[in-house]
Amino acid sequence: MLPNFGEIPRPNWIEINLDHLQSNIRYIRSLLPAKTKILLPVKADAYGHGSLAISFAAMEAGIDFLGVAHLFEGIALRENGVKARILILGPCLESDFPLLKKHKLTPTIQDLETAKALSLHNHSPLPTPHSPLKIHIKTDTGMHRFGVGFENFEEIKKICELPNLEVEGIYSHFATADMQGHSATESQLLRFDKLVNELEKQGIRPPLCHIANSPATLLTNKAHYDMVRPGIALYGYDPFGEFPSRFPIKPVLKLRSTVRALRSVAKGEGISYGHFFVAEKDMRVATIAIGYGDGYLRGEPSQGVIYIHGKACPILGRVCMDACMVDISEVPNVQVGDLAECINGEFCEQISVEYFAKEHNTISYEITTRMARRLYRLYRYKGELMGWNELSNKNFVGSKT
Repeated sequence: MLPNFGEIPRPNWIEINLDHLQSNIRYIRSLLPAKTKILLPVKADAYGHGSLAISFAAMEAGIDFLGVAHLFEGIALRENGVKARILILGPCLESDFPLLKKHKLTPTIQDLETAKALSLHNHSPLPTPHSPLKIHIKTDTGMHRFGVGFENFEEIKKICELPNLEVEGIYSHFATADMQGHSATESQLLRFDKLVNELEKQGIRPPLCHIANSPATLLTNKAHYDMVRPGIALYGYDPFGEFPSRFPIKPVLKLRSTVRALRSVAKGEGISYGHFFVAEKDMRVATIAIGYGDGYLRGEPSQGVIYIHGKACPILGRVCMDACMVDISEVPNVQVGDLAECINGEFCEQISVEYFAKEHNTISYEITTRMARRLYRLYRYKGELMGWNELSNKNFVGSKT
């Protein structure tokens, strides 16, 4: 008999606040015209938050589209009962063709050659033709990652005119929208706007034109068009790395752990790998069950703090794969099993995702997407904290549970 994993003791875990996610969706919705749709990216396991729970909660909150990077991510959602519209944001390959209609996934097309092949694949020799496959065209306005060049209007027009395909959308992606005042953002917006206007003049403007990521969604309605794609903001982290955020968004993720061991360390003794930290006085040390194997970045020796009993406990020396050591000399009555706050923007700025990212010279996206699968997930839903087994029994919109 398989064990109930929800009943197995865990030394560390992630708490995912689905109430906060739904609150963030409602806030973003309040910024938009009534007809403007919202796509929530759930690629990379929903930025590390857990794609199934996030998808179901987002659907319940009225999200219009979900976005994945690759075909297999979309199939995984479908096979677990997710019924929302799903746009594959990565380039479509010919090997994807047979699975698109089967799983009701919308591909991104980045060139005429692929579009022609997909059109031919979707052709039916039968008297009753297949229904056209909905696609979105990706256009490159300055990111230079992939997509049809914005200046190649004739190529885009030819894709729009192909049989067996329905161009539902055309979109681009900002390279510098999180760098306020950067000239490239306005340049990209002008290029995209010119393209959309030309498509409209020709009578072939797709119904869903979209370019706005989180910063563009929050700062300018000029970029809203027919749909927006706020990712990091919907997960509750400031797209400009600011804390507190000027926007009323709420962080969805907390990383928590426990004290696993206690010891006294004498003056002159080294702590952790390499002995980069040497005690300058007798001290009390706690070992916390969190390490880089859990996605808690290794960083520089003695970088950062973990909170125990409401007090900041400096990390001592190197973070290990499965543990790190902290100074508890000024924190009385610490016991094995006590809660350790590792990342929690609701608790304080010093352990917010934004602060942690700056401290490690990276961005919030990397902090959350690195969360390891071995970390147990707990979900806060309608004010109640529960494991996946309990959560999956809730009547999510669009889920079969």
